[in-house]
Amino acid sequence: MPPVVPFAVVLGTVQDGGFPHVGCACPACERATREPSLRRSVASLGLVTRKGIAVIDATPDFASQTRRLAELAGRSVADPPRALLLTHLHAGHVLGLALMGREAWANTGTPVWATEKCLAFLQRNEPFAALFRDGHLSGRALPLGWDASLDDLVIQPIPVHHRSENGDTVGYRVEGPERSIFYAPDLDSVTPDVIGQIRAADIAILDGTFFRRGELSRTDASAVPHPAIADTMSAVSRIDTKVLFTHLNHTNPGLDPDSRESRAIRAVGMRVAREGEVIELG
Repeated sequence: MPPVVPFAVVLGTVQDGGFPHVGCACPACERATREPSLRRSVASLGLVTRKGIAVIDATPDFASQTRRLAELAGRSVADPPRALLLTHLHAGHVLGLALMGREAWANTGTPVWATEKCLAFLQRNEPFAALFRDGHLSGRALPLGWDASLDDLVIQPIPVHHRSENGDTVGYRVEGPERSIFYAPDLDSVTPDVIGQIRAADIAILDGTFFRRGELSRTDASAVPHPAIADTMSAVSRIDTKVLFTHLNHTNPGLDPDSRESRAIRAVGMRVAREGEVIELG
């Protein structure tokens, strides 16, 4: 049976550089290059409403992700999204916007939902500014913490701590008639406010960039302060909400479902999100 509308679809589960990761020759990326079944798309969540589709974050895999979402929704792949919701302005979350322009989709007026600061940055900086100026995109500023209606869903942008050099970073509370999701693919830390949002949701899909602190062997690793899955598991272990992890870096052993780390995540009732999985909200 087809899913009950409205529903969400996990469209991608890895960090901005993809998996295999751009410019990386580590054993995990080399294996994923040889074995297509191991490849993963950049983190994104699709939404299906009674009137169409919407996408949280426009990733470098935007073309294949919107096609997959439309097919799951039983919609024409030619119909543009009803909304593109942005969590923040880092590359892997906005590069797909460029495909809405005249070189690609060439649609008119696709709504971009983001905070006022994020929209202002996009509208005054190329190549994104041209997409608004030429009418391919239209902006809808979302006040932090306020509800917005998207057909049969209620969407609320929740401010979260993350490197936000040119705008804000938000997670999204997505509330359907029966169930709700808290989606926060990028965090610097699991704060008490984030804990409260997790507790209030039926399902939380959270930043799982690294399994352990110190996993990234780069000289600037301290500038990438995502919470480790191991620490998040401890922080949310007494919460009844179903917890999934997304936005995994290519260094994260949780990418391998047979790894000791993946088994440890499942042992406490959590898991890594699966690309293509459907979460019914109605």
